[in-house]
Amino acid sequence: MLAAVVLLGLGCAANPWGIMMAILLLPARRGHGIVWAFVAAWIASITAVLAIILVGLGAVLESGSDTARTSTSLLELVLGLLLLGFGLKRIGEDRRAPATRVASAGPPPLPGWLKAIENISYVLAFLLGIYSATYPLVIAAAGEILSADVTTSETVALAVLFVVLGSSSVVAVAAFGTLAPSRSAPLLDRTRAWLIVHNRAVINAILLVAGLALSARALTALH
Repeated sequence: MLAAVVLLGLGCAANPWGIMMAILLLPARRGHGIVWAFVAAWIASITAVLAIILVGLGAVLESGSDTARTSTSLLELVLGLLLLGFGLKRIGEDRRAPATRVASAGPPPLPGWLKAIENISYVLAFLLGIYSATYPLVIAAAGEILSADVTTSETVALAVLFVVLGSSSVVAVAAFGTLAPSRSAPLLDRTRAWLIVHNRAVINAILLVAGLALSARALTALH
């Protein structure tokens, strides 16, 4: 269970969209506070969702009802299958896409809305952080924690561990870009270029792994 929470936390941190957004927000015209607004929203969002699920479903499961436990496993199975289906759908779309786009001599140009991000406000940066968080893996982590026979303090510790790991990437990008802007610029530019090209593949891998893990766990619990 601890290993599952750690892996799900690392999967949450590996969200290429969140990393790319943090990199793009660093040079915003309103200063580095913009990227930290994004990071604060990311942390607050996954913390709030995780806490709501743990408190809400935890109270149901404490009743000891077999029906409640079965329902939780079924929900976990549905989520796992949805993640698997979405990942496979994206892979199919990528394979059907025209091969001509591979011939470009570098990363594709940024869409207009990404170019406009340099003028983003604090409110929009915060909302972007809420939107970007990896909620399926937060739900999966909550399921793993609830399924374990642990004390309240251990539940809190596992939740904190997931939030720390799940936020580590965006915090690291924001801290590196803020504290060492000249040293970080070349690395972050290369990372952004790589993510623009490969972000779909990374997301597909996360969806498939999380979907398989959730489905396998739910089927084991229902057996």
